[in-house]
Amino acid sequence: MIPMFFSTGRTPIILKFAGHLKSYGRMKLKAIFLLILVGALEAFAQKGGPVIFTVGQDTVWGAEFERVYSKNNIKDGQRPSVSDLKEYRDLYVKFKLKVKEAYALGMDSNKAFVDELAGYRSQLAKPYLSDKEITDKLIQEAYERMQTEVDASNLMIHVSTFASPADTFKAYNRIKEWKRMIDEDGVSFEQLAADSSTDEYGRKHKGRLGYFSVFNMIYPFENRAYNTEIGGFSDVFRTQFGYHILKVNNRRPARGEVKVAHILIRTNNESEYEAKKEKIDAIHQKLVGGEDWNELVLQFTEDFSTRMRSGELSWVKSIGGNLPPELTEMAFAMTEDGQISEPFRTNLGWHIIKRIEKRPIRTLESVTEFLKYKISNDSRSILGKSAVLKRIRSENGYVENKANIDKYLSSIDSTFLFNIWKPSAQHITDDVLFTIGDEAYTFADMSAESTTYKNSDPEADLETVKMDFFQWFSDNSNLEYEEAMLEKKYDDFRYLMQEYRDGILLFELTNKEVWNKASEDTLGLQEYFESHREDYRWADRLSYRVYKSDSKKTAKKVKKKVKKGWTDKTILEKYNKKNPLAVRVDHHVVERGDDVMIDSLDWNTMIHDIEDGSKSVVFLRVDEVIPSGLKKLKETMGPVTSDYQDHLEALWIEELKAKYPVKINQGALKEVFTEL
Repeated sequence: MIPMFFSTGRTPIILKFAGHLKSYGRMKLKAIFLLILVGALEAFAQKGGPVIFTVGQDTVWGAEFERVYSKNNIKDGQRPSVSDLKEYRDLYVKFKLKVKEAYALGMDSNKAFVDELAGYRSQLAKPYLSDKEITDKLIQEAYERMQTEVDASNLMIHVSTFASPADTFKAYNRIKEWKRMIDEDGVSFEQLAADSSTDEYGRKHKGRLGYFSVFNMIYPFENRAYNTEIGGFSDVFRTQFGYHILKVNNRRPARGEVKVAHILIRTNNESEYEAKKEKIDAIHQKLVGGEDWNELVLQFTEDFSTRMRSGELSWVKSIGGNLPPELTEMAFAMTEDGQISEPFRTNLGWHIIKRIEKRPIRTLESVTEFLKYKISNDSRSILGKSAVLKRIRSENGYVENKANIDKYLSSIDSTFLFNIWKPSAQHITDDVLFTIGDEAYTFADMSAESTTYKNSDPEADLETVKMDFFQWFSDNSNLEYEEAMLEKKYDDFRYLMQEYRDGILLFELTNKEVWNKASEDTLGLQEYFESHREDYRWADRLSYRVYKSDSKKTAKKVKKKVKKGWTDKTILEKYNKKNPLAVRVDHHVVERGDDVMIDSLDWNTMIHDIEDGSKSVVFLRVDEVIPSGLKKLKETMGPVTSDYQDHLEALWIEELKAKYPVKINQGALKEVFTEL
């Protein structure tokens, strides 16, 4: 049962988590709970203004109340009404009672809680460890590039990031000579790629990569592709894989996405294509003749994963995806919704596709979070990381000890390249490599992290790898120090962490005292139901059957058989012998008030002709009018469980009020929000 939330007036209310907690997924439920909770309720004391209420010895002041109420409730600069504030205050009292009990029980020291809060903290810290200005620029750049697809070719020579200066220089000189040969001697780029590129794919395809868009290539390569003119060549440039020369063959506007459905006749080998062409052609002729697409999919498609949804595929992307390229190109070649293709073949077999819908690139607003996520996991994220490191090194007073850094690195031997290096006594001393604020980072600290750093190239240059190791340790140390200081540096982060801390505790305790108890206490639930039977009644209900026929002629015959008392089984056997979709029968029971169309019928008349918007001919047969009456527990388990949870929570709140007396300052709400 999914948790239910509603809003009364301006006040967001966590109403209840209805039904069986286990059936929904505990972690997903908690995520929803925290999402609703954060910004609605907060338990971080802030003095100032009048006393709003006290819970035991804890005081909630006007300043705290204004801040937590304002997060989601102040609109258009208007002062909230006293009734709105009272409603929110009463919710906040319950919140404070529950959280106070959680702390009293020591739940905040539980290891599972500590670990879980650390996980949330790591996520919440991310915006504080990124450069918003650079991120915004990268988002805008990525969105602009989403509008265009580039067809480019690549000529390259591989060289490791950790190669020695000599090997790096050798590779650079070699590719510079290739560039000279292209520019001055007129040597074909394609021929050089086929003969000399160290990229195996490039040699096979003369360097041709085909069309790609933003995020399909590593960022330096993408940059050159979008900044080189059509038909032109880039300068030599380096990526993590080596040196490149890039040629732009063409550009085209981004094609968006297309939704299509297909009918597939599978082939297992080349010899079956010709044998099965007759079948796909026959299906195509039926479609041309006007036969129903959905029915032909049900009858013939051999893609059983899409058979029950009319052959519909996921959105077809212009670039990437797992669909055969022939299907993708056919989908984008179609010009109108509803258009049906000629039969065509792919590595899967024969297809016919029907275009359902085409959509362009979505708006920047709708894809901003997606782009932000992609950027954070892309090589361009290093731009933001570098800016953050530069800022926090300055803010936090980062100072290096150059002599000690040289001393430490010079003592690392070549076993480090094979990830088998073991720190010796000289590497686990208190000698300081650098300081951040008042914190010193020593030889021992760096040695402790040496097993975490992994070199992936045993042939790399040792001096280059050692410097990279130090830079890695320094960067991580600065970021970890900054993350540890967030509560001290940023009030918003401190408040947010307190919200999550209290929210997780509140979830765990309410789960124990209310939600789980309601699910597991079957005797108590039964007793509650029996004492509230009159609250759970059926209205009048109609039991009926709906008959759908493929033609008026068939519907007329079926209607006669129904009136004569033929069973549904007999009717289906007779009329579906040749066409399995000729007649369909569905049984329903509907309560009065749940369906406007059913309510409008005369329930005392047996047969009703119905228009349901489809091509089928439909009529309804009334089986029985079931009078109103009391529900059985199994018929109303969800609402009863939800109400029982409310009952348990009310009893629990009274117990907490007895344990932690609540005192309300009745006139205090008139003194808050006097200035907005």
